[in-house]
Amino acid sequence: MPSIAVAKRESSTVSAVPSDLVPTARELLEALGSNTWTDGRADRLIETFGQSMGRATPAESREALAMLAAGLNSLEPEPAGVASRIVGAMIEAGHDPQPARAAMLGALQTTLPLCASMVDDARAEVGEPDPELDLNDDAIDEWLADQHAHALNEVAGRRPSALEAWQRLHEIWPGAIALLSVDPAARAEASELAEVAEKIEEVHEAGGWLRAMLTVLDEEPYVAIDPFTRTGIVGRMSGIVENFQLSTLLMDEFPRDEPRVSKPAVAVARGNGPQQIEETVTGVWNLYSYGALLPGGELAEATDREYADTWIWNEGMPADIPVLDGHRVILLGPASSERSWPAQRMFLKLPARMTAELLDDKELGAWLETIETAAEKIER
Repeated sequence: MPSIAVAKRESSTVSAVPSDLVPTARELLEALGSNTWTDGRADRLIETFGQSMGRATPAESREALAMLAAGLNSLEPEPAGVASRIVGAMIEAGHDPQPARAAMLGALQTTLPLCASMVDDARAEVGEPDPELDLNDDAIDEWLADQHAHALNEVAGRRPSALEAWQRLHEIWPGAIALLSVDPAARAEASELAEVAEKIEEVHEAGGWLRAMLTVLDEEPYVAIDPFTRTGIVGRMSGIVENFQLSTLLMDEFPRDEPRVSKPAVAVARGNGPQQIEETVTGVWNLYSYGALLPGGELAEATDREYADTWIWNEGMPADIPVLDGHRVILLGPASSERSWPAQRMFLKLPARMTAELLDDKELGAWLETIETAAEKIER
């Protein structure tokens, strides 16, 4: 299958001559649905389709997208994957994702639960290793992985419809990521599938990527406070996938005298630059949830493992940060060791945004009092 080259959406001009985009999409869908779709016909149509995009009107683009997206559920898994990649390429080139939303989400809502049920059935069949084997932790993990893989194959043999869903998800998930990256409404509608995706992330390549995407917060209120300097900001965050990215943006937004992170690295984190640059970001804080604030307004010691549940790990996600008074509360403390990470973001087309307003003394005092009161109620 050739690479899928799709022309970017040109918003400034509309051709007066209709393109052949819609007829080509219809013929391509027919070719993908035939038993001979691999004979080269589909390849030629994909090439023609890509060439037609530059002449297509918005209406033609929407019709072609909806038509190809319908194939995600009606075609066999492998040709459905071809349709998904074309849809994803169009969306990444700037075409309106809305016509593909219902079909793409429908495919995820059908396939993910079936895949998760396969994993649940397989895990139910796997016991524990014989104690007489005297295995260490690594050997136990390896034994369980082998047993789970064997049980999963057994379940797949008994459940052909679930196996087809497994294969379909394998084919369509990259197109789903393309759509979800630029469509917050689609992410919100499908967010309930994040827990389902988590069930399969150790055994299906789509699981981890979809869980990360579907856990992304949009317009989420947050407050970030440095109790030592009695400085804080409040705002909203959107499109931040992991806490490495969150830390980078906080270092840029939090009041400062000198830059903590380079402009190119911030552009990467915001989605305004390339997905990755040859640069390393070095953190300046340890991040904590609100439970780390002690009576008197100081933070727990960074080495006090009694408060390990309050550590905000860079490897985690903003959705993991506990909510207090409708805000994700982030407390900033001195870095206990040097932590660095590459200047990169997980998803190419997912933009991130963080607004920030400085808290005045009264607002800061009220927040610290609220946080301290809530922290005292946590049993340790």
